[in-house]
Amino acid sequence: MIANRECGDCTQCCQGNLVLKIFDQRWTGRPCQFVGEKGCTIYKDRPKDPCKDFKCGWLGDTDYVFPEWMKPDKSGLILMWKKRNSIPYLLAVHCKSGTNVEALLWLFTWVDDNNVNLEILGQRQKHLVGTKEFKNSYKK
Repeated sequence: MIANRECGDCTQCCQGNLVLKIFDQRWTGRPCQFVGEKGCTIYKDRPKDPCKDFKCGWLGDTDYVFPEWMKPDKSGLILMWKKRNSIPYLLAVHCKSGTNVEALLWLFTWVDDNNVNLEILGQRQKHLVGTKEFKNSYKK
């Protein structure tokens, strides 16, 4: 099932939660200079990489559709589908604005119920949940 969602007022991917390189300028730990109160101020002219190519997992362009309340500006988690050594996993990045503890606990149960590998990044720490193969892929 694919959800037909839009970002709306959510700009968590632009708020310094992710490492971004926009127009050859690297943005780490601080908001993108082009994000305003109502979203991207250069939306029509935003660069392909990373802006147009960014795939927020909450938007639901995969077989998994997360609940409405898991939207990054509500849950405090930015979700992205990734692959590491051909192993699919869900990357969850804690937002600087704070993570909803209930959303994080729900996510742990959800990945367990759906046999999904999970990497959680936040506060300079990385936590891995999933198969032994997935966890060992980080030791190489």
